[in-house]
Amino acid sequence: MTTQELKNRITTIFSGYGHQKVTIEFRNKTYSCITTNTIATDRIGDEEIRPNAFYVTEKQALLALWDECKRKNNLN
Repeated sequence: MTTQELKNRITTIFSGYGHQKVTIEFRNKTYSCITTNTIATDRIGDEEIRPNAFYVTEKQALLALWDECKRKNNLN
């Protein structure tokens, strides 16, 4: 999946101090989970490549949230 496709399928909403609600569209259904991965959520929207950051590219951060939400919803 490209970065733009991931952006179109993932939304994040503030859900409390240090928590974000992540909603993904997977196989034409929506699934949600709560994440505390603020490093990934802060990286989304920042298109600058940061070689010393944990998530070097925005796509890595999006994939981390995608995989976390799939794992928490027991999706393959």
